[in-house]
Amino acid sequence: MSDRIKLVYFDQTQNERGRLDSTYSELGRLLKDNDYDVQPYTEFMILPKNLESCDVIVFGCPNSSKLRQAEIDTLKKYVKKGGGLFLLSLSGGDRGLMNNMSKVSEIFGITFENTAVKDERNNAGLPTMPVINILTDHPTTRGVNDILLPSACALKVTDKAIVIAKTSDTAEPPSQPVIAAAEFGKGRVVCVGTYEIFRRGGGLNHPGNTQFAVNAFRWLSKGSLEPVKEKETVPDKGEKKVKAADESFASKEMEQTMRRLVNAVFDLQKDIGKLTEKVSHVETNIELLRDQFQDFAEKTQEQLGVMIPARQFKSEDENRKETLEADIKSLDAELRSVKQLLEHIEQRHSSGAMPREAFDEQSKKLTERIENLSKKLEKKKEEIESLSAE
Repeated sequence: MSDRIKLVYFDQTQNERGRLDSTYSELGRLLKDNDYDVQPYTEFMILPKNLESCDVIVFGCPNSSKLRQAEIDTLKKYVKKGGGLFLLSLSGGDRGLMNNMSKVSEIFGITFENTAVKDERNNAGLPTMPVINILTDHPTTRGVNDILLPSACALKVTDKAIVIAKTSDTAEPPSQPVIAAAEFGKGRVVCVGTYEIFRRGGGLNHPGNTQFAVNAFRWLSKGSLEPVKEKETVPDKGEKKVKAADESFASKEMEQTMRRLVNAVFDLQKDIGKLTEKVSHVETNIELLRDQFQDFAEKTQEQLGVMIPARQFKSEDENRKETLEADIKSLDAELRSVKQLLEHIEQRHSSGAMPREAFDEQSKKLTERIENLSKKLEKKKEEIESLSAE
């Protein structure tokens, strides 16, 4: 693997809830902006040869699916040789999700517990959305003040690993690990009690979660963790030094911009290649299906004397209408959910269970979210009406 970019695989062989094309789409963009090549891993089974070029592989909460022992052995060897492994679960742990992530994580001294973390005092509007501020000084927590962990399970951590974050003493369960990390051979592992820490429109909206994501992937991939240096300030009498510092800063900015543009071009070329291949396969399959259908129609007409009309393929407008209807349904559901959450915190504030300051902050965010969703929903409805009118 070249030094230009690191490769991160998001596994999709275990029915994960954290998927690049949906729940983790914003995380994917964040990683690309930080010079990572991000791809879904779809090759069943997980084999050593398929991980040779991979720097980090992510398991975003497998659901009702279990890794085979041969795959677990592969991941153990992968980490030992220098790979990065990111495991994320959910409240209930292995038992609630019917997976066996702990079979992998226990190799590195970490286990996902059958618990549901709640915190009545330190949360983002709901007890099941605790804000964790007890953090260990570690490369993954650099620049992070707190982390939002919705719907998390607790972890059990042995001496093989270190606790990165734990619940408060008022939480349930109290003072328990929720994020842990380990070094094994030449590789590294991070375990988090919930995949929703990086969920699109959810945990990833929290500033601490975003910084933790960047830090964690850098640490797992052994990337640079040095903070960005601020521009030097020099007294007026040193005008030449100020100018040199400004030029150096501008040069670094230009270099970073050019790197992102180059990476974007490489990604675009790769995506175009994949799409071209898929289109070619689709066209071939369509022609094959047409031939088979024609043959079937002729035989049916010959044997039964029944005329079978040719299949009408959907137009571009019809496909667009279906997409819009699905978007409207999704936006409607999200809007109802946010409104219910706003009603809940209003009730908590009215009953005196939520301080005024916390209520003002949360209600403002939720109100802005409702306005944004309403605008998107109205725009989608207008677009679908224009298609129907044509």
